[in-house]
Amino acid sequence: MAFSWVPLVPNPFFPSFNYVGLSGLGVGGTQLNISEDLYRVTDLGDEGAVMDTGITVTRLPTVAYGAFRDAFVAQTTNLPRAPGVSIFNTCYDLNGFVTVRVPTVLFYFSGGQILTILTQNFLIPADDVGTFYFAFAASPSALSIIGNIQQEGIQISVDGANGFLGFGRNVC
Repeated sequence: MAFSWVPLVPNPFFPSFNYVGLSGLGVGGTQLNISEDLYRVTDLGDEGAVMDTGITVTRLPTVAYGAFRDAFVAQTTNLPRAPGVSIFNTCYDLNGFVTVRVPTVLFYFSGGQILTILTQNFLIPADDVGTFYFAFAASPSALSIIGNIQQEGIQISVDGANGFLGFGRNVC
């Protein structure tokens, strides 16, 4: 994966946050049919999408999360489900599995850049007996937050002076 730069989205109400132009979500190589408007900052500084290392998992507006989760579940019918854990309602019982095949998870950005999330950054062990959870959750607000678990293994650079955020695979 080459290093990609996306423009930072200015938000005068919250200038210390790294707002980015998230334009969509994808599962299994297909972009979901979710309005890009869900990820835009409003004139009052609400909503939008933030890259944030201070929150653990990615939170998405309820409508986006539901469509995203449903698309993932539809492509993992071969895996046994497990009861939810905490805020995570999409869990799998992978006890005894040596390997697991799951669909890719993608974040699309305005400008055409695509970030492929590594499997170990979205299918996380919940316990030591094989329960794994899909590490995304509905947001309590309309704000989308790309959390630090999804950012692991990705080098992120912020060029605040020129208004860009860059990302690429960490090769260190």
